[in-house]
Order: sequence, then structure tokens, then C-alpha cells
Amino acid sequence: MDFVTHLPRSSRGHDFIWMIIHRLTKSAQFLPVHQKMSLDKLAGLYICEIVRLHGVPLSIVSDRDPRFTSRFWLTLQTTLGTQLRMSSSYHPQTDGQSERTIYSLEDLLRACVLDHLGSWNEVLPLVEFINYNSYHSNIGMAPYEALYGRRCRTPLCWYQDGETVAVGLKLLQETTEKVKLMQKRMKATQSRQKSYDDKRRRPLEFDVGDHVFLRVIPTTGVGRAIRLKKLLLEFLVPYQILKKIGLVAYEIALPPQLAKLHNVFHVSQLRKYVLDPEHVLEVDDIQIREDLTLDFGPTRVLDMQTKKLRGKEICTVKILWNEKTQEMTWELEEDMKKEYPYLFSE
Repeated sequence: MDFVTHLPRSSRGHDFIWMIIHRLTKSAQFLPVHQKMSLDKLAGLYICEIVRLHGVPLSIVSDRDPRFTSRFWLTLQTTLGTQLRMSSSYHPQTDGQSERTIYSLEDLLRACVLDHLGSWNEVLPLVEFINYNSYHSNIGMAPYEALYGRRCRTPLCWYQDGETVAVGLKLLQETTEKVKLMQKRMKATQSRQKSYDDKRRRPLEFDVGDHVFLRVIPTTGVGRAIRLKKLLLEFLVPYQILKKIGLVAYEIALPPQLAKLHNVFHVSQLRKYVLDPEHVLEVDDIQIREDLTLDFGPTRVLDMQTKKLRGKEICTVKILWNEKTQEMTWELEEDMKKEYPYLFSE
């Protein structure tokens, strides 16, 4: 399930498309809805259009849309016995089947509206019809044939090239031309989207207990959670993998400042960390007082220097606070001599 959002408002007030795809047969239903439709009406539409025709599904794959993560939707699906499988954080590829179908749907709607100067709401049934009767390489047949066990009986596009068929109704002839155009556009769109995805694929796999870097992108929730600014690191410090979820998702142990993020990330957002003994920092043995303050004093004087100005002379001293901290230069004053007299005894 997914939503196609921010469409031009149709004459019936629809500006969203609720897209529902059957994973096995690849058949898709496009339901026009509007943005402010309540969850009660969406649930009623779901029962009327999906459960009535196909029954209650075993599981639903979707992104983390507020409608799908609401308490009402979770309670409804739990009551029906449907398992909700939501995508990992900021990785739409988890629900890649619906994302690719959305790209094809938008291209078809855009082409139909431009070519025929109509509303997208009017051509949406034809687009759904084309999707039902288009060949899918994954299943080796059209979704209609996989769903009903036979080919769709339709007078549209039955004839081969070169044959002459007398079409009596003008509506049937116009519909045939639209269907042909949509089939051509869908084939070109699917080929283009497949080429985009194949360029970025590379196999990555981690084991439980490994440490990985977490990628930071301004457009993702990780970047917003840490208030991303310019010139920051592209990857966060290594985090341990707690659990492997499926083939491409991992559960990460996140620090408290990232507790609001979902701790399951896609493998593309992770980079392997190679353990190096030099990266381990030794912890100093620090004695803390009861009031949670530290008692640090200077160790010895390293150098002294006198600066001559117009009307006075300023004496500065370079001291070492302890052997594991950096050297610091302070202006020499009488209070310092009184507090640390052993430094200036020589």
C-alpha cells in the first residue's frame, strides 16, 4: 500500500490516489481519495474495495505514513489478523514495488492529461485496466491472467498489425487509441526506471555484532535529528548491529540522542567499520569530589616570558596541568603565585 500525493484537485474533490498491489499476481487497484479523508472512511473503503473482492490479506507492506502508523489502523489490522510490515527508516526501496508502480502511474497520468486535455480522475480506470492486462516479466503473464486463470476478454487491441477492423462506436475507437498509447508509455517508463535502479546496486552484508557507520543525509531523519550543519561528517561513529532483519535490513544500537529514530536501517545507509586498536582511547583515573567537581592543579612551569608594552610589562607563564593534558599559557598574577607557590620556588 502507498499513497500518490499532491495531485491536482479533480472535479470530485480528489487529490490523492490510494494504490494497493497484490504481491503475487502484481494486480493493482487505484482508489481516488482526498487528503482530509478520515481514517473511518478509509477503513470503510478498504473493506468495500479490497476485502470484499479479495478477502483479508495475510500481511501488508507499506511505508511509515501517519495513516498506517495510527492506533486506529494498527488496531483494525490486528483485529482482522493482518500483519503489518512497514519499511525501514528513510528507505523507500523496502516498498520498491509500489514505488516503481507510482512512477509508472504518474507518467501515464501526465501523458494522458497532456494528450487528451482531461482530468486524471477520468483516465484512472483506463490506467488500472492497462496495468491489469500488461505483461509482467516477474510472473510471465498479465496480472489479470494470474488472478483469474484466463486472459481478459475485451474488444480492445485484439487485431494484429495490418488488419482492418470496423469499429462501430466512436467511444470504442478512442478508447483503443488511448490504451495503445498507455501501453507504449508504460513499457518505456518501466525500462527507464529499471536502468536507474541497476546502476546503484551492489551486494553488502554484515553479521550480528559488527560495527557499522551510519550515513547522514540532510534529507533523511538522521540529518534532522542531529541538526545537521555544513562541514559535518558524512557518517556517524560506529554503532553495533543487534539483529539482522530479512536480507537487507539491520537493527542498530542507537545512542540516546537518536532514540526518536527507528533503529532499523537499510544496508545502503550503512558502511562497514574495520576495528583498529589505535582507535581505543584509554580512560584516565580521575578522582571526582562529592560535589562532582575535579581537582586538577598545575604540575610544573615549562616556560616564562615577559611582554613589554608602552606603559607596563606583562609576565606570562607556560604551565603543565598534568601529564595527559595539553600545555596552556596563562597570564602571571599575584593570586596565582599565592595559590601555587611551589611552582615558583625555583
